[in-house]
Amino acid sequence: MPPTVDIRTAPDEHTTYRPGTLPAALARRVGSVTRDFGLVFAAWDLIATRDHRVLALELNPGGRWGFVPGHHHITTAIVDHLEHSTR
Repeated sequence: MPPTVDIRTAPDEHTTYRPGTLPAALARRVGSVTRDFGLVFAAWDLIATRDHRVLALELNPGGRWGFVPGHHHITTAIVDHLEHSTR
């Protein structure tokens, strides 16, 4: 199978989605950069390397997640965050 550049086009049998938690220092940096851009939400594309580093590929001010199976919990969490961040 050739390498896939866009995860949305990867065959389902080669793709796994699971919740994760960022290391605290990285979560603070992601939050700081997001706020520095004047955003209350951003979808970050991150890659975990085999040697356990996390690399940031890009920040999307209006990311997509509808392709993730069972994505409704993601939508709910984002709506809740936006609702509380804009009051």
